[in-house]
Amino acid sequence: MSNIRLIPVDFIVERAKAFKTAAEALPLRNLLSDWFVSQHSELEGFSALNEIDEHFPKARFVEMYGNAEQAPVLLPGCVLGRFRTNALASRTLAAIICEIHRRMTIPVGASRRATRMEDVRQDNWTWPHVMRVMIKRGIIAENTNKATFGAMIEQILGDKVSKNSVRRANYGDYSILKTYDYDLSEEDKEIIKEITTMFLPLFKTEN
Repeated sequence: MSNIRLIPVDFIVERAKAFKTAAEALPLRNLLSDWFVSQHSELEGFSALNEIDEHFPKARFVEMYGNAEQAPVLLPGCVLGRFRTNALASRTLAAIICEIHRRMTIPVGASRRATRMEDVRQDNWTWPHVMRVMIKRGIIAENTNKATFGAMIEQILGDKVSKNSVRRANYGDYSILKTYDYDLSEEDKEIIKEITTMFLPLFKTEN
């Protein structure tokens, strides 16, 4: 009985999929979306919302979204291949970036009261760490510069960050991009490992 008051995600997903149209399923989808936001679990909840979206034929998305299919998130050319052109992959990438930003900016007080690891503030994560991971994993082009990368992050985060806040030269140590793996500090190695796990859902979107 201890979990009876928690929202039954799988049950709601199946109920939403039982409707005949996407428009009828929309209230339940919105309920789940609001729940994930309130629990700071947008990334974890992405697959549940996508399961509802993918259940309905594309033609029925006209009722929900006003077009025949969900468009990819608009991303710059430094983002490679399907990560930019595939709708699911681009939306997943945007969700991951937003979650990384959330974890980097969790208020100190809230972090101290956290009961989940994902709600602990990541003070040591920086955007140069993220950029290194994205280059190494082939998500963005190897010759991407910090201005282009910063502009991409700011574009995805929108009003969550102020203009030029990621592109500033003094925000993080971008020399890490050219540091050999064996020259990385143990702290940097651990940070990169943690950030790499954040991008794993992106590679599950492969067709």
